[in-house]
Amino acid sequence: MKKFLAIVLMAAMLCMGLPAIAEAFDLAGTYELDAAPLGMPLKVYIIIHEDATFQMSNKPVDGADKGNGTIGEKDGTYVMLYSDSTNEKVKAATFTLDGKSLVFSTAVPYGAASFSPNAEENIYPTALLMAYDEYLGEYAGTLVADTAMGSMTYEVALQLDKGAKATLSSTFTAMGTTMTYVQEGSFDIKDGAFLMTTAEGAQITGAVNADGAITVSAALSQMSSTPREVTLIPATTAEYAGEYAAVKDFSMMGFNVNATLSLSKVGTYHYVSSIEEGTEDDYVEDGAYAVENGVITLTPAGGEAVTGTYAAAVATLKLKIAAGVPMATELVFYGDKVQGVYTAEGEDEIGNTYFSTLTLNPDGTYAIALDANGAPAYDEAGTFRTEESMNGISIVLVDAFGTESAGVVSNTLNITHNVDYAFNTLGFQYEKGE
Repeated sequence: MKKFLAIVLMAAMLCMGLPAIAEAFDLAGTYELDAAPLGMPLKVYIIIHEDATFQMSNKPVDGADKGNGTIGEKDGTYVMLYSDSTNEKVKAATFTLDGKSLVFSTAVPYGAASFSPNAEENIYPTALLMAYDEYLGEYAGTLVADTAMGSMTYEVALQLDKGAKATLSSTFTAMGTTMTYVQEGSFDIKDGAFLMTTAEGAQITGAVNADGAITVSAALSQMSSTPREVTLIPATTAEYAGEYAAVKDFSMMGFNVNATLSLSKVGTYHYVSSIEEGTEDDYVEDGAYAVENGVITLTPAGGEAVTGTYAAAVATLKLKIAAGVPMATELVFYGDKVQGVYTAEGEDEIGNTYFSTLTLNPDGTYAIALDANGAPAYDEAGTFRTEESMNGISIVLVDAFGTESAGVVSNTLNITHNVDYAFNTLGFQYEKGE
């Protein structure tokens, strides 16, 4: 009731002819509101003019008029008063600012309909400023700097999103521990100057370079406020970036091959091949890479390009494994998204509790070790493959009997598999260990 009375009061102020405050001019622009999370599969556009008037529309330009009016402000809360509002029936919507986004706390009228916040699930109509489209995306770079703790390598990423939202993250290793320092906020770009304002009000300055890179001066660690300058280039290969591993069994010849392929976000790679029980030194190679239409191309510095296949976080390439081995060897590299140790807990309908460990190995094999009620109860081993799906990358486990179990990898791995030798199954949500 108090919120409604406040709306009525603010609306009345506008109806009496009081001008909208000058701050409203700072909101001028076009905003996109995705109503799908609120149960309405449509996008709404709010155009705010420099005279503090607004229009609701179905298109960002030349769309239908779905409502218009004037904006006012009181104590940091803004009200959109529609032109067909009356003293008897106020038609308005209120919002606050989150950076450069409009977050509505009330129903938002749109034509003859409206959409309301879902307070129970903490979903509020949010309109994102449509600006800087040509700059949106991820930028990445590396900085090696001398610090009080010695030489430090910072892997820095800048994510620019709709709504002029910015996230600057820096990952580094200190005293044997990998740490990530994250700063979030909003950004502006004007006349080649870059400015990020964090949620705490700190400012990070920089510049947009002629080649599309962005140079920023920012603190890169929570342990130091000293700003450091780093140049970040568009992360054109971010979706493929990561650590890939391959194992090749040459035990009949007296050795095995362990290889790693590091793909960066900015199109460079680092390849290392190690021969176990051999006398060869590690074979190391650096260069540039690209992925297009399922084909991955590695171009070593000063060498000839090598092509292979890439699908669902798995790359297959013929590469040198040692300087003294002239023939290239086919290696299958599994990305860090689809290898490693995962753990999960579960409980069945009769109260049995389970703890399961799933290991995905870089040779395409897997193993499950499962405890039931605190005691070892089930083991399983087999091979796995990866597939592209509508929901992301799927892992398909194939056991010794040919039975398949599939799950989608995101931040977790959701999969159903056997929990005993009677072939009873249970669904697990696996999380990857550090």
